[in-house]
Amino acid sequence: MASWNDDRLELALRASREGIWDWDLENNSIYYSGRVLRFLGYRRKDAPNLFEKRKELMDEASVAEIDEALRRVSEGGDDLFSAEPRVNTQKGGWRWFRLRGTPVRNGEGKVVRIVGSAIEISKRKQAERELKEERYLIQTLMDSIPMNLYFKDVESRFVMANQATAEKMGFSSSDELIGKSDRDFFHEDHAQVAREMEREIMNTGKGVYDQIEHEKWDDREDTWVTSTKHAWLDRSGKVKGTFGVTNDISDLMRARNEQEKVAGELHQQGLKIEGERQRMRLIIDSVPMNVYFKNRDSQFVIVNQSLAEWVGKSQPSDLYEKSDRDYFSEEHWSGAEADEKAIIGSGEAMVGRVEKETWSGKEDTWVMTSKYPWRDNEGAVLGTFGVSSDVSELISAQREMTEMAESLQSKNKEMEEELSLAREVQQALIPDELPSMFVQSEEGEVSLIFKHLYRPASELAGDFFEVLPLEDDRMGFIVSDVMGHGVRSALVVSMLRGLIEQQAGSASDTAEFMTGLNEGLTHLLEESGVVLFATAIYGVIDLRNETVQITVAGHPNPIAVFEDGTRQLAPPAEATGPALGLVPGFEYGSVTASLQGLRRIICFTDGIFEVMNEWKEEFGIDHMIGVIERGGQLERVLENLVQAAEEFARQGVFDDDLCLLGMEVRR
Repeated sequence: MASWNDDRLELALRASREGIWDWDLENNSIYYSGRVLRFLGYRRKDAPNLFEKRKELMDEASVAEIDEALRRVSEGGDDLFSAEPRVNTQKGGWRWFRLRGTPVRNGEGKVVRIVGSAIEISKRKQAERELKEERYLIQTLMDSIPMNLYFKDVESRFVMANQATAEKMGFSSSDELIGKSDRDFFHEDHAQVAREMEREIMNTGKGVYDQIEHEKWDDREDTWVTSTKHAWLDRSGKVKGTFGVTNDISDLMRARNEQEKVAGELHQQGLKIEGERQRMRLIIDSVPMNVYFKNRDSQFVIVNQSLAEWVGKSQPSDLYEKSDRDYFSEEHWSGAEADEKAIIGSGEAMVGRVEKETWSGKEDTWVMTSKYPWRDNEGAVLGTFGVSSDVSELISAQREMTEMAESLQSKNKEMEEELSLAREVQQALIPDELPSMFVQSEEGEVSLIFKHLYRPASELAGDFFEVLPLEDDRMGFIVSDVMGHGVRSALVVSMLRGLIEQQAGSASDTAEFMTGLNEGLTHLLEESGVVLFATAIYGVIDLRNETVQITVAGHPNPIAVFEDGTRQLAPPAEATGPALGLVPGFEYGSVTASLQGLRRIICFTDGIFEVMNEWKEEFGIDHMIGVIERGGQLERVLENLVQAAEEFARQGVFDDDLCLLGMEVRR
């Protein structure tokens, strides 16, 4: 049976691409599963002790991380060994691994063995680096958008804006704009009109599209913008304010400056890569403007794809040896040729001129053009080169962006509604009030109350708890954490809730109850082909006999408040076992202890103590004990734990679910 169980465990770990390691600290020996050996590139007989040889096999940062993880387990009393070292393997060079382990302690609480799993995360580390770079590029792109994007609250105060909007208002950063309104920048007449428009949008839900606005300033000349504004709604449909996109005429000036920069760079590149037309094409085709080189007779020699499409051709080669005479009216080409002859003769550039293009057979267009003398590497003038852009492209881009934003908002709203419904169903299973009980003994009345704090990190959570009334003087409680988040974890939570109901007949015996849950979950996961597991702690409190029985399945040990102090409980090895769903047929044990001197027990999932600050330090069990020791009402103690974790991390959002269940014995 043991071999069969080992095979099943190996299959489960293989599906999750994890291997097993077992470090015996007393005998200074280590066991690696076949997958770990393949990770490291060693034969079993040659494999070194990764922890003993860490200074030889790991970089300096990884050695420090392993040292700290071992210290927390051996000295800090942590029940989870966790590290992500970078290891120099035998054949594959440097690789990253995620190591997780459970310490085994002797009767004196000393760690004598650590058993855990390992999985290679080199691709994840590489992906994190690439993602960071991609985010940087996206941020750079957003800050380069030459339009004003902003969100306002119901009082028409800015709550979000892009860099272009901040600079338009005279600030160097968008943070300086937050909390201000149009009245802080514009003349009262314009600010009042804008305020009334935004009120109308919020009241009716009808936005405005491409509306021309005359902006009157207190400290500068008037400007004109095209403005698109819509109501800003949260996922429940409540109006939060307005959001808008405006295009200021000053953007044209910034576009001209950018055009000069691009043209200057192209000029320098032209001096360096004369004759390398293919490289030149890669450059000019990536520029979102019309780029062209002409010879001394004003004939096109090199053009980019943008210009070819601009004049109605499918490829740049269609324009070679052609000139403006072949596409424009004489009114335009005669002036263009005169300008180019002047540039060739004087060697002086013509920068930032707005030109009217009159075509043969279609409507006129307006472009902003810069032209330069085209020289070879010896300085001789070969002709001219220039860049031009259509002013109407800014309006077109604005419309496309607005339509895309509306489409994304609609899709996001649909997804949020579906997730919100699923979360409501899951939240409905969390009781508002927990049961309590009391018994009358010769020494007086003894009562037991429960309080909880439950905060999922996302729409669907993988943490849950239950309080199970058993008899008049007995009460069961369970806290569980399913691996991961999202729909799969939520489904496993539903499986476990169903199994808890099926195991109600054995709920008075924590070992039998936990064994039944494990067998049922293992069977369900095997049939569904899902590789998941859940940590759990189950306990039964007997008020009549004043005892508590506990079984732990890979879950963090609870913290208890005694008359003589507060500390984390450390159940003996026979009362602990692997997480549920990993090892079929595993027989769990239990431990029974007296309630004498016990005031409170607080159970929790790892989402509270694994919170990290900006220095990558965990909140940890010691911080939790410190908060609990300050005392107070049980419900307030749970709230204080979450508040302390938030202050430690300096942020209001947790990456993992929070599930805390507290119980208090009153005499």
